[in-house]
Amino acid sequence: MSQNPRFASLQRRFPLSYLFVVTPLVLLSFHEAPEASAQARQQNERSLFVSVVDESNSPVTGLPLEQFVVEEDGVEREVIKAEPAQTPMQLALLVDTSDAAAFGLSDIRAGLETLVSNLQQNENDIAIITFGGPPRIIVESTSRLNRLQEGIRRVFTSPGDAAYLLDALVETARGFELRRSQRPVIVVITSQGVDYSRYGATDALRSLEAAGAMTDIFVLMNRSRTQGPINLNRNIGLNGDTSYQRDLALAQIPRATGGQQRDLFSSSALSRALQQLTLRLASQYELVYSRPTSLLPPETISVRMQREDIKAFAMPMRLGTNGTQR
Repeated sequence: MSQNPRFASLQRRFPLSYLFVVTPLVLLSFHEAPEASAQARQQNERSLFVSVVDESNSPVTGLPLEQFVVEEDGVEREVIKAEPAQTPMQLALLVDTSDAAAFGLSDIRAGLETLVSNLQQNENDIAIITFGGPPRIIVESTSRLNRLQEGIRRVFTSPGDAAYLLDALVETARGFELRRSQRPVIVVITSQGVDYSRYGATDALRSLEAAGAMTDIFVLMNRSRTQGPINLNRNIGLNGDTSYQRDLALAQIPRATGGQQRDLFSSSALSRALQQLTLRLASQYELVYSRPTSLLPPETISVRMQREDIKAFAMPMRLGTNGTQR
């Protein structure tokens, strides 16, 4: 398939890289030996935000640190602290407003209302971005509920427009990384429609991992548009099947970033699914564990539970180029 002409005119009203401004969590001092020692300890510690759910996907709270097992490249590390996460979140709500999402518009708005009313408190900042056509910021990052509600009323689908989900993911993740966001979260509401993004699944995943952005994806299944089971083994690139890269991203990104993907066979189920997400986010733990000094960061970081009836989803906080947290 030839490249869509929208690529040449991909313009955004505001650069997504300027969405989020946060204050660094740690200020380092070199004036006294005790502070230098504290700095050295911090460099050997790493934090993760972890969601723990039971078999019904309900959050599990009140767990002691002994229940958590953290491994780097398969080597177990000592967990120092496990407590309820207090760091404010920087959330980006990515909303499909392409032609394929038109059938669920009213339910999308209702779901967004549910999400922002539950998450705008506790100093959490929220932005709303649409990707029916080129990614566009509807509401810049804010904790003000009235601004978010006004923005939701301006969410409309665009007849004839394709989705640009992967472009929106890459641009948003780069914004998080530029602003050194400490607890970035992306929530995607998307349809099964065609995607004309110029970026691929690998670009999106690498950008999200670099930003440390936990990503949850909710897919609205329109049975009248269902195209059969996804085949992730096809060797087709961006200039081939325009849905392939999107499908690959949906399969890989949530698992790799500590989020979840949910396929909703009725758009009316979206509000309930987003309500469950807010409970999971509000119940997250912040784990702190120690690691040896190393010039090379680990390739993999995983969290599992001692109990077999519960499951952990984790995303490491942002890392510097030397493997230390910023």
